[in-house]
Amino acid sequence: MAQMLLTATVLLLLSGCATTANNTSTSNTSAQTSNKAEGKISMAIGREIGNFKITNSQAVEAPAGYDGMQYTVKTDDGSTFKCEILEPSGFGKVATWGMASGADAMCTDFTRGSSDIGKTNNASCNALLRAAGKC
Repeated sequence: MAQMLLTATVLLLLSGCATTANNTSTSNTSAQTSNKAEGKISMAIGREIGNFKITNSQAVEAPAGYDGMQYTVKTDDGSTFKCEILEPSGFGKVATWGMASGADAMCTDFTRGSSDIGKTNNASCNALLRAAGKC
């Protein structure tokens, strides 16, 4: 009897989570994701929001528990960057009890003729990237 009560309780909790997750608006979520990405990209490339446009975005390979997106960014002054942002996936949020956080944008300069072409922004540079000569 106690096992049936426990099973019923768990099923009710899980169905409540599924109902809450399905009630979120897709367009609202996309807008929030876009604003979040713009903020991270702005910090990485040192340009104010509104001084660049995201011209393309695509999913990229990411470590387990994360979703990766790559954005192509064109600035008003003619610079081009490719920026990658990792965010926790649904599985990543569950596995870490919602404690996983997303990373800052890592942007690489793709501007033709730039002295920094192929270099990653210093704000996101770590020891491995420095050793590889990427920033």
